[in-house]
Amino acid sequence: MRFRMFSLLLVSAVAGCGEGGKHRDKPETARGETPIRYVICSSGGGSCFVSARFTELDSCERHKNRSGMLCEVKSEPGKMVCTQGDDSIAVAYCTK
Repeated sequence: MRFRMFSLLLVSAVAGCGEGGKHRDKPETARGETPIRYVICSSGGGSCFVSARFTELDSCERHKNRSGMLCEVKSEPGKMVCTQGDDSIAVAYCTK
């Protein structure tokens, strides 16, 4: 399975976790020093969620670029083979 699909599933699972029923802030409700939101939407334009927050737009864009890469599961020591993925599964963007 490709790394990008795994990342999207992992982020979704972590976003739903809580601590013993106690309320936790989620990326979409966070306030303070993280005004930039990283949003992931299904490719059909339907369901969207805030996956992460950043202090600067540049940091969010770097994260977006890395998240969109497809990396081979098997790699050589010291070398990871990645290619730019397509947006057939999901689309992501950074916004205030």
